[in-house]
Amino acid sequence: MSETIGCDASWHLTHSQPPLLVDYFDPGRGFAGQINGLVSRFQTVQAVCQSGEGPMRLTELRNELAFHLVKMSRWWGFDFCPLGLTGVRNPLFMSYVKAHAARSVEDESLLDLFTVQRHMHGGDPGHILVLGRDPESSGTMSILYGVDGQKSFRFTTRANGAAIAWYRHSYPDFVSAWLAAWTYHCPAGHVCANMREHLAAEREHTWARSWHRQHFHRTGGSLIVRLYLDAMSQLSACQSRFGRTEFESIVNAIAFKIVRHAVERRIAIASLLAEGSAQEMSQRVIDVIRQRARLYVGRSIDPLQRPKLEALLDQCVP
Repeated sequence: MSETIGCDASWHLTHSQPPLLVDYFDPGRGFAGQINGLVSRFQTVQAVCQSGEGPMRLTELRNELAFHLVKMSRWWGFDFCPLGLTGVRNPLFMSYVKAHAARSVEDESLLDLFTVQRHMHGGDPGHILVLGRDPESSGTMSILYGVDGQKSFRFTTRANGAAIAWYRHSYPDFVSAWLAAWTYHCPAGHVCANMREHLAAEREHTWARSWHRQHFHRTGGSLIVRLYLDAMSQLSACQSRFGRTEFESIVNAIAFKIVRHAVERRIAIASLLAEGSAQEMSQRVIDVIRQRARLYVGRSIDPLQRPKLEALLDQCVP
């Protein structure tokens, strides 16, 4: 079966478990690679399930992957349409999500918080579901994260044995709360030499949020070229390592979209660039776009999907 690239149910049960694909409390792993991996594994597991070859455990894995797609959409704040992204009709997809949530109290609580809020004080910023402790915080001070009744992310630093007192600021995605928590935590015990780095990372992630939100949007024509130039401009302005890493991935993703769009239209990259920019693009710019597209496939695409996308890149005409 071509959709699964030769990977059977047993392989997926071993290699496609969500904890192997996503680390929610380590945003440093990046956005694109984690979400692309989740999408790919859901699609391939779904293909095996539809073939009737998979055991019940594979159906449960498919449902769990569906849940984590929804969770990731809130964790990183990207636009998510099940039908457009996975090919599964929205009501059917949500039936998978609910089937998984029914088997996990923790996941059911989180799904309820982001949907009907039967268990939450809806709209109450003071009613907070604890997500967990930052694994990198240690010693006498721990960082805790939560989501409040307004569906915003929160954090607090908690001394051993002390009551939880959440900081009043809220954040639209987990990464923003994570960055703010480490900025706040940094000077708690000593003067932080990297405060400028922390503040720059917070600022630059606010720029990146809009790009993450549009990660799965299909964009073509002259607009994709303008987006590439805008993202390159923001990358050049980044001063933090975290921000530069985020925008390197963003720029690489757009470069891949440029190449894919040129291949689909059967035109040269140079012709596509000429449509989208008044300034003349040099051969060097074209070469960089091709290199970035290959970096994106190599670093941010699930290994199961790389062969067909590498073949697509081979078709591009400079």
